[in-house]
Amino acid sequence: MSRKRIVLTCAAVAVGLGALAIPLTASAGSETDLSTTCRLADGATKWWATGKFALRNEGNAYAKDWKLEFELSEGQATIDNPWAFDLRQKGKHVTVTPIEDRGNIPARGERTVSVGINPSGKAVPRITGCTLGGSDSGGPEDTTPPTAPVESGSFVVDHRTVHVMWKPSTDSGSGVDKYEILQDGKLVKTVGSDLTMTNIEQLKPDTTYRFKVRAVDAAGNRSPFSKVVSLRTHPAPGDENEKPTMPKKLEGTAAGPNQVSLRWQSASDGVPVTGYRIYRDGTKVQEADGNATTATVGGLSPDTAYKFKVTAVSTSGKESDPTDEISVKTTGGGGSGGSAPSDFTAATSHKQDGNVTQHYLDLGWGVPQGHGQITTYQVYLNGKLAQTFIWGAGDAVLPIPVRTASREVLVGANPGKTYKVKIRARLGDGTWGAFSAEKTVTTGS
Repeated sequence: MSRKRIVLTCAAVAVGLGALAIPLTASAGSETDLSTTCRLADGATKWWATGKFALRNEGNAYAKDWKLEFELSEGQATIDNPWAFDLRQKGKHVTVTPIEDRGNIPARGERTVSVGINPSGKAVPRITGCTLGGSDSGGPEDTTPPTAPVESGSFVVDHRTVHVMWKPSTDSGSGVDKYEILQDGKLVKTVGSDLTMTNIEQLKPDTTYRFKVRAVDAAGNRSPFSKVVSLRTHPAPGDENEKPTMPKKLEGTAAGPNQVSLRWQSASDGVPVTGYRIYRDGTKVQEADGNATTATVGGLSPDTAYKFKVTAVSTSGKESDPTDEISVKTTGGGGSGGSAPSDFTAATSHKQDGNVTQHYLDLGWGVPQGHGQITTYQVYLNGKLAQTFIWGAGDAVLPIPVRTASREVLVGANPGKTYKVKIRARLGDGTWGAFSAEKTVTTGS
């Protein structure tokens, strides 16, 4: 492994709307050929300023163990991206280093470091004495791609924009450098490794697009793609001057003593439909997505007649006229199944997030039966609501559980902490069921 140190004396002061930036040039002969420019961003004042440091690597190996140092004339420095960089300040001397492999400078690439400066109203700050030290890390030997990103709740913003989200990839070699977002198979955007979400804009209204994401490490290896997520933009404003047409031919039959099954024909003409609302005795009790033509309503009493109607809902929230109301009577006998989740279990586990050990509660339970489709659960820790789980809300990788379910709850980095945990389900009729048995668990040390 070769190592070198490069020194720059850089004076950066705000002059009108500009700033002085002096490049630092490395000597030839190293696998990592580093250079940088450091400057004070435009608009600096005695109250706030931003230092910009562009670190460029002209070599064929990624730079891993670099160190950026400078003198700050005024105030306190903070790093804009603490996930990738570590900043230390002692008096006026500031040092910035990468965290693990998150701040590597890619081969023949560039990485920008932004430092916030709070001068506390004394004077416009100056940056002097910039130095950059670096070493090569055998980048060309890194042939292992990063892990695939995991889609994480992407959604439609409006008729021209969607918001694509993913969980960060990991890379055991040169570190993740950037993410590539593909739209219908075509690369449309690239973002840095510090971002795990972005807007895709200038789309067509009322149009379905398919998105996937992959990670690229500092050595140029590309990960497998994330799972594809389909998003349909909203109709343009003014396209929904009319409410949707009503569903047709609503029918219903008893499905035992505690639930009924409904079916209807979709509202397929006119304004696009994104969902349906089911009313029981005049009160909305359930919703279904725009592709549904059936629903099961549970939590009912035996040998009892109920009245039902259904409406269609457009993207803008306009609701159709209801179907003709029908009456359905449940069968006699039986009795409602228990509304509490059964066979509730709680255990603890932990995962490493960089240098931090995060603790989790691993929960499992049986789905209450005879209460219709259940998509939502609440988790209570030490008697207080801590988290709500929702299945089937536009997330194809989380199908609605029918018999058993499991989820994990992040409780933080504190070992040896005891929790009393219990859960309850939102039943098919919209009411909350009984709580499960309460379990007591302690995070590992």
